[in-house]
Amino acid sequence: MDINRFYKSLHKRNFLYFNNENSILSVGVKAKQWYGTLDITQRNDFLFRYNKDLFTFLKYGNLEHSSLDFGKLGMNVNSYLEVALGLSRQMDEKLTVGARLKFLMGVANLHMTDSDLDIVTEEDGTMRLHSRQNIRIAAPVRIRNERSGLPFEVNQPIEWDDIDFNTNGLNVSDILNASFAIDLGGEYKFDDRLKFFASLTDLGFIRWGNKDFNYNFYQDADFVWDGADISHSVNDKLGDHISVDSAFQKITNDLKDNFRLKSKGNSYMTMLSPKLYLGATYQLNRMFDVGGLFRASLVNGMFLPSLTASVNGRFIRNVSASVSYSITRGSYVNVGAGITAKLGPLQLYVQTDNLLACNYTNTQSANGRFGINFLFGHKDHKKKDKKKKEQPLEELVAPIVVQKDSVPRDTLPEVVKDTIKDVVKDTVLVNPVAPVQTEKVVDVADDTLRNFYVIVGSFKNKQKAEILRRKLHFMGFKNSAVLEEGEGMFRVSAACYNTHAACWEEVFRIRKEYPQFIDAWGLSAK
Repeated sequence: MDINRFYKSLHKRNFLYFNNENSILSVGVKAKQWYGTLDITQRNDFLFRYNKDLFTFLKYGNLEHSSLDFGKLGMNVNSYLEVALGLSRQMDEKLTVGARLKFLMGVANLHMTDSDLDIVTEEDGTMRLHSRQNIRIAAPVRIRNERSGLPFEVNQPIEWDDIDFNTNGLNVSDILNASFAIDLGGEYKFDDRLKFFASLTDLGFIRWGNKDFNYNFYQDADFVWDGADISHSVNDKLGDHISVDSAFQKITNDLKDNFRLKSKGNSYMTMLSPKLYLGATYQLNRMFDVGGLFRASLVNGMFLPSLTASVNGRFIRNVSASVSYSITRGSYVNVGAGITAKLGPLQLYVQTDNLLACNYTNTQSANGRFGINFLFGHKDHKKKDKKKKEQPLEELVAPIVVQKDSVPRDTLPEVVKDTIKDVVKDTVLVNPVAPVQTEKVVDVADDTLRNFYVIVGSFKNKQKAEILRRKLHFMGFKNSAVLEEGEGMFRVSAACYNTHAACWEEVFRIRKEYPQFIDAWGLSAK
């Protein structure tokens, strides 16, 4: 490790933050427009704050640095179990909103507040040390007076040698501190390619109120050190001889006496680290999409923003990959990658936002995630769609006779048995028919109705109708729509027109150019 390079990269105030999430169970169930989830997660947070002066003292000493401010030197550790119930609803074909209520069970916490530590060296070599600390602990451990076996008396100095930690016979369930939090989020589908999303997570706190396992120790002390007197350690034959070890042991004892802790046990509360996500994705084609994400979190009063751009691709069935570039606080070279593979009922994934983190001397931040998902209860309808074409759920109504030459000759479809019965030589229709019927319908996405629609599919399930509409839009039918009929049917329209003749021409064009829609027909809206 290059010590000099590491030292130069430090800011005046620094921190080391680590977050770990272990997903124990995650289940999702969908019913019509509703989607419910259950997640059980074990989460751990670690934060260590330090000033550059701490490493200045370790590297150079105090000879040329008479005043060293260790600042808000401290540590925060948090461990808790999270049980989350989520519910989202698709409000319409564009907007989906949801929320998640989280029940938190605090397991352990170390929280240092009001931390201050500095060293000042006088011209005569005397060192003045000042320390002010407030340490809160909540954990499945008994901290007692080793000599008496009892809790420490409130506001009374504590001898360091009397502190005893005992975990015998204790379980995590003995300390659980119940609290709540909430997540909020939403997604807006601008069109078939562009989506926007936003979420605000971890809005909550944990109240550490189990008095049997809550501890609060504080300290506010000064100490003046004028060096170690070893003048009586040279000649061991003198009566006032003191060994070198004893001389330095005296300094240690003086430090212990001056920097003793005091106890003031009571409950306290710690806030979670709320996070804000704002992003968008754009579907380039069936294989690739691009995305952008702004993420901001508030960790122990520190604002930590980041910005990420990504490209995601699905190259072969059941395997997808992504690459990303991120800008974070104080770091501008973060190249990430990820891969997801589905192997039967198992889905494996691994991803990171900083592949260059292996060069730890230059790394400012790095995030990684890996895991296994078990997938069940999902049917792949795409396989069936390839083998069997979608068929309308009703037959055409009785044909309506129109004028013989109302359709140009090159737009007439090929003659199909039982579709058009009056056939003469050279497949010219004597009495061509207009497969148009009249119904009272409502456009599910628009209050404005046109006079005529070209129908290519009908469904009892609205979601299936939406899937076909999106497919039509991707094929180039920009005016495709879903119409709801009075008896619960959903008609999928490829195009709409104001005149019967224009609708009729489009019906036969679609029949001729798109074999999968050979049963296309016209609908006259009431």
